[in-house]
Formats: sequence, structure tokens, C-alpha cells
Amino acid sequence: MPYLELSDTVPLYYEEHGEGRPVVLLHGWTMNGTFWSGNVAALAAENRVIVPDFRGHGRSGKTPEGHSLDQYARDIRELVRALDLADVTVVGWSMGTSVLLSYVRQFGCEGLRGAVFVDQSPRFLDGPDWEFPLLGGYSPTDLAVFAQTVRHARPSAVKPFVEACFAEPPAAEAVDAVYAETTQTHTSSALDVWMDMAHADWRSVLPQVTVPTLLVYGERSRIFPGDLAGWLAGVLPDARIERFSVSGHVPFVEEHEHFDAVVTDFLRR
Repeated sequence: MPYLELSDTVPLYYEEHGEGRPVVLLHGWTMNGTFWSGNVAALAAENRVIVPDFRGHGRSGKTPEGHSLDQYARDIRELVRALDLADVTVVGWSMGTSVLLSYVRQFGCEGLRGAVFVDQSPRFLDGPDWEFPLLGGYSPTDLAVFAQTVRHARPSAVKPFVEACFAEPPAAEAVDAVYAETTQTHTSSALDVWMDMAHADWRSVLPQVTVPTLLVYGERSRIFPGDLAGWLAGVLPDARIERFSVSGHVPFVEEHEHFDAVVTDFLRR
């Protein structure tokens, strides 16, 4: 099992598949690299696919420190440099997109060839100038209630969130399996990065994403309802939209063949 010992000695787990131009797949909040398992083979047919687990997630080291988007982005920067990657395309799903935006804010687009956003908003909280918050409406009170529920009754907060990620409600067994994977992230670590993400506002960073960007958004997303992709395409310097008509927050699972084909085509360009 490949691990990179980060500069603060935390072991970062990652997998590599295939050969060619490098593609780094970044997972969502409390998830891990296994959630890309249905896509890796297709993407690795023409590319070198790197799939890390963020610190505190999956098989990476568990530590009480460093659970912020900025630190996760610095960890990915260390991984890119350790593997001597150049012309990298980064695919970020949900929180993975926020990590990608933090990467751009800290390091610019140096070494990047492209970016893929998968159903994520640059801002979670409601605001008078923002129409695409989490769940269609997410106030500071909603955030506080969610955080307290995660802390004291985690399944009752996270399992409904998992269900809401899909356009069609998944079977209870599937929700339980996803929830079991999320428990590999300690509750305090999960809350640290969730609060960081919930209070972030990446709108000012979007014009700095100067590499070609693919926007993969589910038209039936309950996590981010509305035409968020259209708004993003109007702000990003070089973006195109691929809409997934029967998907919610996880189009790479719900329409995996379409996702694989679209991303492979984007990587060829």
C-alpha cells in the first residue's frame, strides 16, 4: 500500500492506476478514495490516475491536527511534488472541489492542466447576494444544529445527508455501507473541516482558475438545487458544462458510464 509521509509526519494513503497524463481524484467530506472505484478503470485506460485519501479519512493517518481545506490542499501539493507530477488535471467531488479551490488560491494554477468540478458550490451559507446555498437554504442556525447533531447523534445527521446525495433514495443497506465508510473519519476531525468549508466563500477565487474547467452537475441535485453550473460557467474564465439529467450529487455513481466518457473526452483535449 503506497503512503506518503507528509512534512508533519502524517501518512497520506494513495493509489495509482494506469499510465499517461496525471489525473488526481479528490473525494468528498468524510468519504475516501474507494468512492471512485467504479470510475478508475475507465479513466486509467489512457491516464495515470492518482486517488488519495485526505488526512483523517479512509486509510490515511488519523490526527487531531490540520483538518482544514487549506491544509488538505497543501497535502495534495506535497503529493503532486513527491510523485513529480506535471500537467495535472484535478477532479474534485463536493469537498474535493473546495480543496481544489484552496489549492488555486494558495499556489495558483502552476502545474495544472485542467480542473473538474463535481457538484459543489463555492459558498454554503445563505446570503442576500447568493442564490445557491447548501440544500437550497443553509443559515448559521442550520449549521449549528447540524454540527451539534453530528457531535452527539452522528448517524441521525449523516445518514439523511447520504440519502439526499442521490436523485433516487438508495436502499437502506447502501446508506449503511456509505455511513460505515464515513466513520473512518473521527467526529472532531469531520466537524473541523465541515465548519471550515461551511464558512468559506470561494467566489473571489473562481476567476483565478485559468485552466480549462469541466463542470459536472446533477440536474436533480438536492444538495445544490438550481442552475449553479450555469452561474459558475459565467464566472470561470474557461469552463464548459456537462449536465447529468438523472443524477443528484454523485453523477459519477448514478451515471458512471456517462461520467467516464465525458471526463475522458475532456482529458484528451
